[in-house]
Order: sequence, then C-alpha cells, then structure tokens
Amino acid sequence: MSTPINRTVDCRLTSGRILNITVYVNNNDKTIVKCAVRAISSQEIVLIVANAAGHPTAGDSITFSLYEGATKLLSEQSGIVHWATTEGDTRIVALFSASRLNELLAHRLMDDRRLNIRYPVDIQVLVTDNYHGQRTARIINYSLHGLCLVSQTALEVNCHYPATVIGDDSLIHLSVEPKWGETTVTEFEECDSDGYVIGCDLLPQYGELLARRHSSSTAGL
Repeated sequence: MSTPINRTVDCRLTSGRILNITVYVNNNDKTIVKCAVRAISSQEIVLIVANAAGHPTAGDSITFSLYEGATKLLSEQSGIVHWATTEGDTRIVALFSASRLNELLAHRLMDDRRLNIRYPVDIQVLVTDNYHGQRTARIINYSLHGLCLVSQTALEVNCHYPATVIGDDSLIHLSVEPKWGETTVTEFEECDSDGYVIGCDLLPQYGELLARRHSSSTAGL
C-alpha cells in the first residue's frame, strides 16, 4: 500500500517540469519511450512517463539519450530505474545514471541544500550495535548519500552501524552513520506515535548499491 506523503519527501519529486529537456529511454525489449523531465540531480533524472507505454518500471536496466531542444547532450548512456510512483494518468520514475550529469546540465539543476534527491520508500532494515544487538527499523526515504530511519531505539550520532536491508529475494549489507535524531515522530505520517527518526549518511558505494538493488514498496506522492 502506498504511504502518505510527509515532510521528508523531496520537493523535486512532487511538481514541475524542466522545459526543453527530453529523455528517450530504450528498454531491454527495444521499446523506446519519450519522457519529459521533472528534475535532474548530480547522477539521476526524474522522468514523467505516460502510463500507456508501460515502461520504464523500477528495476529495469536501460540505456537513454538526453536532448536539450534539438541538441543531443548524451547518447546511449546506461542506467537503471530504481524508484517509481504514480501521479494521476502518469508515472514518475527515477533513473540512476552511470555517469555524472551535474557538469553537463549545471544550469538545469534545481537549487537545493542536498545535491541528491530523496525518495520516499518503506524498506525493512536490521541495524546492529554493541548495546541492543540487532534491531528492526524502517527506511522511510533514501538518496545516493543518505537515508532516514524510523527506530524504536536511538542510535549514537557519528558512529558507524552495520545494517542489512531485507529485500524480496536478496539482502543488502550497508554501513550507516547517524547524523541527527528526533524523538517526536508524530509529524511523520508513516510512523507510530513513539520512537525515533534518525537521519544517516551513506558512503557513495552503499547509496549506489541501495539504489540499484533494493526491492520495496515505494511511497505514494
């Protein structure tokens, strides 16, 4: 079931369109889909896709070309679709690019204090520490360099904790570093009335691994 929107959802996912930018996505079945662009970050593109095409979907490995007007800026770049949701008669999907885009499209990047876009999800994760052993928590959003946890117990900031993401058919081993925590979580619509909301940093390789391999329920916008 889709999760209601909360304040942790990145505003770049919820509205707008970058004019004059078009992405052509080529799926493994050779279907080519023309997509409008909602947002661009350092290594990812958020696409607006017509539902009728049925592509691309989360988990697809694809190639794509990117145009600004009639000018081709990228050709046959590889990527993976790692997140998707619906919005009326369209779908919003996030594409992780194998190459960095910030220099190529610096003039198109939306100003935001976080370079990477945050995606709302609902993923179970096991976190291990020396005091409580292994405990269950939930990831309620992630980016390529961070994630937000909901946990019944607090985590000490600036410490590294082994974490295991539980997917439908695989386990993903990460290391998270809490940077802040809040004890009041009622403002988060996903959460129960007690517990902790914890913001964590990820090393880039862990964020990329999570974006490429997670299997979870995405939160609705």
